[in-house]
Formats: sequence, C-alpha cells, structure tokens
Amino acid sequence: MKSIENKIKKIISKNFEISEKSLNILYIEHSILDRNHVYIFNIKNKNYIIKISFSLENWTNETKVLDILKKYSFVPQVIFKEKESEFNYVIMESIDGTAAIKKIKNFDKKTKDIFIYNLGLNLAKIHSFKEFNFYGSWEEYGEKNLIKHRKNKDINMINRIEKNSLRHNKIIKEGLNILESERNKLLNFKPKLTHKDFSLRNILADKTGKITGVLDYEHSEPEDPSLDICSIFHSDLLDEKHNFQIFKEGYEEILEFPYNFLNNKKYYLANTGIYLCGRFSSENTDIHSRGLTLIKKSINL
Repeated sequence: MKSIENKIKKIISKNFEISEKSLNILYIEHSILDRNHVYIFNIKNKNYIIKISFSLENWTNETKVLDILKKYSFVPQVIFKEKESEFNYVIMESIDGTAAIKKIKNFDKKTKDIFIYNLGLNLAKIHSFKEFNFYGSWEEYGEKNLIKHRKNKDINMINRIEKNSLRHNKIIKEGLNILESERNKLLNFKPKLTHKDFSLRNILADKTGKITGVLDYEHSEPEDPSLDICSIFHSDLLDEKHNFQIFKEGYEEILEFPYNFLNNKKYYLANTGIYLCGRFSSENTDIHSRGLTLIKKSINL
C-alpha cells in the first residue's frame, strides 16, 4: 500500500506542479476492490479524487463515459488522465454529497420522493446519449440480438451458481427456470449507454434529496437499459409501488420507460436475484438474502 501511495503522490506532484512533501492523500473507505484504488486529496482548499485502475478496459470505459456525460452536473469533471505502464489513472474534481445508501435513511417522505424522482430523471439523462448497434461493445462488433446477448450473460451467472454449489437451493432453481422461460419474451430494442452499477452506493445526494453525483463508470457500456433499473433493485427502494411510480415519472420526463422491464419484470427480478446470489455466494449475507427475495418476487408475479 505504501509503495502505491508514493507513486500516487508522484503523479499528483507532476500534474499539479507541487512538492510531494506538501501532499496528504486519504484512502476512501470501501474503495479498494480488486480493480482500483481511490484517494482524496486537497490542493489550495479544493478537493480532488484520484482513481487508479489496474484494468485498462475499466479505465477506458470510465474516461470515455466521463467525457460523454461531462455536461451534467452530477458527473465528476476530469482534470487529468493518463495510461501508465503499471496502472492507469484519472484525477477528478470531488463532488459534495453523501452516498445515498447512507443518506436516504434520514430522508422524510417528501425528501425521499424528491430523491427517487431525481434518480429516475438522472438515469434517463445517461440513457438518452444515443442508441448503439451492438450490446456490450463500443466498436462495430458484438451481439445485435438482445435475447442471444442476455442468454450468453445468463450462462455466466449460471456458471457462478454452479461453481458456488448453489443449485441445490430450491428458490435459486426456480429462478433459473424463470430465466429460461421468460428470456424469449424480450423485444430487441437497440442498446443505450448504461451505467451498469447504478446503485445507491455510487450515487451522492444532499439533504434536500438532490442528486449531486453519480460515480464509478468503469463498467459502463452500450447495453440493455433495464440493467440499470435492476441495479437499483439491489436495495428495496423501489419495492413499494409508490416509489416505483415516482421513479418512473422522473425517468419519463426525458425518455419512455424501458418497455422490456415493464413487460418482463419477472425475468429481470429473477436475473438480478440470481446475480446477487452468485456474486455474493455466502448464504449468511444480507446481499445473498436480498437475491433470494428478488427471486421469490419473480416467482410470485
């Protein structure tokens, strides 16, 4: 960790033309995954974020989408970016606000409604960039057919379920059957720019319910826009019909709500539930439990 921090200080020193000795960088809690390191630092009373990506693909996705969406106030503004031999980095202005997963607990009903409406509105802004010709690809290649694309992705999830020996679970088994039976009902709309991790931990909000930041675009790509709605269902925020309707109204201020999600919610809830169970395989975790809850919801639709 210390050697990485020294390298980060060298990068900051080079870009801002200041002494390394004057730098104090602070690791952001829960930011270190298997693919990046994130730190905050202050220069001349202004806070900045530096994100180190060990994956060139993730760095490319992030910097590409930050540029595409830079006109929106909820998108971090890039100051410097560069591909290095050891790792790739982007330096951004820090956005004020608290992660919504923490903030929403303190919202009263009116403030929560404002937040949920803005959640739908800002997601539609991301999706409205343009339509693409291929799923999961920035270039002119890839899968054009949504059903085939989703089947390939579902196979990856099923393999993870198998690897973690979860197929014995009766609820997961029913969820897998739903994937097979419901997938073919999807209509082949063109892909849109999707965030692919549009969860409450990546969304910043202030005390009024305004969304101040949407972070972490490292997985963003042309995809099925319904997947971003699935990401919100990692929490129970949209379980209530009232909340879902407000979210939908916010989205529809800009775009028509994704037809596939509205008309094949059974598939998407099962898909999300199986993803959570496979990704977080320990059956004693809250996330695994949420996965099972979503599969049950799908079964009961």
